[in-house]
Amino acid sequence: MADVKDILGMSRAGPAEEKPAPAPKEKKEKMKRPEGMSREAFALLGGSHPIIASQFATSTKKNDILKKPKPSTKGIITYQYRSFKNSARSDGLELWHWLKCYKGANGVIREPDDSEYPYAKYNKKVQLYKYNSEEYETLIKPESGAAGWGREETDYLFDLCEHFDLRWMVIADRYAWSGPGAIPRSLEDLKERYYGVARRLLISRNGREGAVANNVLVKQPFNKLVEQERKKALAELLARTPQQVSEEHAILAEARAIEEKRKAEAGAARRAAQAAAAAAAAAPPPAAAAPPRTTSPAQPGRPPAPAPGAPAAAAPAAATAAATPGAAGATPAAAAPAARALSPAPALMVSELRHPAEFESAVPPGTPSLFDAEVKPYKPKPGVYLRGAHTQAMAAQQAAAMTGGSRAFKNVEATLTELQCPAALTGPRVMTRATSGAWLALRSEVVALHETRRNLANRLNADDRAVRRPEKRRR
Repeated sequence: MADVKDILGMSRAGPAEEKPAPAPKEKKEKMKRPEGMSREAFALLGGSHPIIASQFATSTKKNDILKKPKPSTKGIITYQYRSFKNSARSDGLELWHWLKCYKGANGVIREPDDSEYPYAKYNKKVQLYKYNSEEYETLIKPESGAAGWGREETDYLFDLCEHFDLRWMVIADRYAWSGPGAIPRSLEDLKERYYGVARRLLISRNGREGAVANNVLVKQPFNKLVEQERKKALAELLARTPQQVSEEHAILAEARAIEEKRKAEAGAARRAAQAAAAAAAAAPPPAAAAPPRTTSPAQPGRPPAPAPGAPAAAAPAAATAAATPGAAGATPAAAAPAARALSPAPALMVSELRHPAEFESAVPPGTPSLFDAEVKPYKPKPGVYLRGAHTQAMAAQQAAAMTGGSRAFKNVEATLTELQCPAALTGPRVMTRATSGAWLALRSEVVALHETRRNLANRLNADDRAVRRPEKRRR
């Protein structure tokens, strides 16, 4: 049968197998309209926002369904057009407004218990100090002659202060005293007069100044000169050009960077000191039988000290005999200290350091105010320089030029820390010409000291190897 189907060009599968039955469609779950949502609002969601609808359906509870408000026990709320008076006013003005009232079951309309005008509580008054005739004659008048203040003008000022609630700009604008002895008064003059009188009245009524020491009038008395200087400085600040503002921002940014760098250097120095102290504590104690060193880094080329009881003239002779390679009786053991004693001095000597003799801030005109890494007067290119930033940069160059890199410079930081002076490590707080030059000179000398010690140690090791080589050849 399959061959016949092949000849006729028919498919071998049966008719039932040619058209497989379609898979049953999955029924989409129909989302129910949540309770409390109207049909129109639910229809707006449609099928484009199934997540929002599902979240709303899950979050909606029976307790969230809108319910009718319960009737108030006070009655039904109603608004009545009633007249009122503001207790903050002294003229007895009567106005009208809508007032919230309650209507009872019997139809009687009842006003709220607190029928006072609610906005009267915002009428705040400043505390003003007034004087009587006796206080003026005994306290105020003796100190009024210098500025030319009289009783009538002082009363006029205090009336303005009361009327405008110490709004000084308004008081100065409305001040127009034209009585006897009238002179122009500035805003600072008016403030000085009022606060001076108020301060004397406050102290007099409390008996002594200590009883009201925490009052603002006593604790911070008004100073006319300080107020004038403050306004002058504010006017200069507001009159700056955009270029000056940008320059000040750049200087402040550089100052913050310098401060952060100082903090980082101080932290590094503190960690280096802690590491050095920990290493010193963990190191084993030196052996008691170790022979004394014949030379020291501070005094290269010092001859060995003579043995106790030996004549003083024997030491030079021994040194001369040890210096001659073919001298009779010279042994390799005796030649080692002689070789160390007569080794040449290190290349870097303290006498070769170039430091200015004096670091004075007052220098003749034309003398550079900055120093370079070698502590020589340095004249930079034209421009603005911060002495502190330049000095820190020169100190960084000194550290970079040191042989051994950062590992060797840790010994320098440890030495500066041993001086027990924070300025020796981080630099002086005020970078004048004298302090910056002296600080760079100190760091240069400490660096030279460590370089000298390193060179001397290398020279001694080379001498030891030179002495040991003939011993190996003899063996």
